[in-house]
Amino acid sequence: MTIKNIPNMSNRSLPAVLIMVCFYMFLFIERPWESIRYLNGIPIERTFAVIMIFWAFTVGRIKIVSSSINKWVYGLLALHFILAPFAQNSSSAVDQGIEYAKVVVIYLLMLSVVDDEASLKVIIKVYIFSMMIYVLHSLWEYHNGSYVWDMGIYRMVGVGRSYNQPNAFGASLVLSIPFVYTLFRLETKSILRILYTVYFGSVVLCLVLTGSRSSSIAFVFLLLLWVMLQHGKRKIVIFVVTLIAFSTIWISMPAEKQVRIKSIWDKDAGPANAQKSTDGRKLGFIAGWEMFRHAPFTGIGAGGDNFVEYRMEHLDGIPEQSHNLYAEVLSAFGVVGAFFFIGLVTSTWRGCLKVRRFYLQSEMEKSFCFNISGSIIICLILLLLLGLSGHNFYRPLWLWMSAWVGSMMQIINQKQDALYKLQNF
Repeated sequence: MTIKNIPNMSNRSLPAVLIMVCFYMFLFIERPWESIRYLNGIPIERTFAVIMIFWAFTVGRIKIVSSSINKWVYGLLALHFILAPFAQNSSSAVDQGIEYAKVVVIYLLMLSVVDDEASLKVIIKVYIFSMMIYVLHSLWEYHNGSYVWDMGIYRMVGVGRSYNQPNAFGASLVLSIPFVYTLFRLETKSILRILYTVYFGSVVLCLVLTGSRSSSIAFVFLLLLWVMLQHGKRKIVIFVVTLIAFSTIWISMPAEKQVRIKSIWDKDAGPANAQKSTDGRKLGFIAGWEMFRHAPFTGIGAGGDNFVEYRMEHLDGIPEQSHNLYAEVLSAFGVVGAFFFIGLVTSTWRGCLKVRRFYLQSEMEKSFCFNISGSIIICLILLLLLGLSGHNFYRPLWLWMSAWVGSMMQIINQKQDALYKLQNF
């Protein structure tokens, strides 16, 4: 008897709480109350979240699931409130802590309802299909004239008000690619494979239209990483195909977008404010580092309001965010926050390695968990890379991926227990 012979529960019906969590993910990504004027002011997300949590309590689906990642998640949540009295503005720090707590609740719910590969696959498919709708909606609004004039070019934005600016929108697109790739590889239905292919093409189009340099760098890095992970002759073939694809995209790209990308390596390319943007990110990191030096153990408080307020009052007077993940964490929470953040990343990474090792030893390299754990590792790398030019600590994907890894560790523990019982029956 081996792990392969253990039956799964993929044919059972989906729990109502899992369906509600999936719908909440869609609401969080698409945010219709921010983009559809008829829904403006209606507390759709909050109302649905209350109903979802109430129902989860009623049916006993909210539970503390053991996971090696929990202590880091709870620690970061606790720091928001423990360090609030030392913040530049305590009220802003508490408000940010409440927002973070909402994401932690979803983390808990995901851990509670995802207990097999089938439910995990549903969650991740919903994430990608929600992104599909979000991208199509954004493209439609762009067609209707919804864009910004920035850095001397017209730049596409996402619908809504959260993560909608060109760089943040572009980052959201790039971060979804590793999961789309895994779903595409494992999908057997041709219609879904076509949808994933169309989505990837839409992502590339949107990246060009955003004119985002950071997202473009992350996208190129992702494709080069994909080439490097290939073996034998396949690596050469993929490299050639990627090179041709890059050339085609570049030739097809509007001239003003080419100039925007050229400004990455050519300071004289593009308008003067393109270099000013780069310098602004450097100044943001320096400001964050100075805040860390002034309050190394307590930080200056969680949230962008605290960063901007402290920066204007005590440093260079520039009313801007850090635009840097590492400056964001160090300035907000000090050395303790950095410790917990590193713990969150490393424990998520190690969890993925544990999952991959288990399925590799079980000769199940084509399993969903084995492949999606690789996608999570790549997404972690992308988040850390994008963090060099963006303050992305509060992206929910950090905790969503941690929940998915925690769920996969539950799944392999269940498989090991089932195998032990069968062998000793």
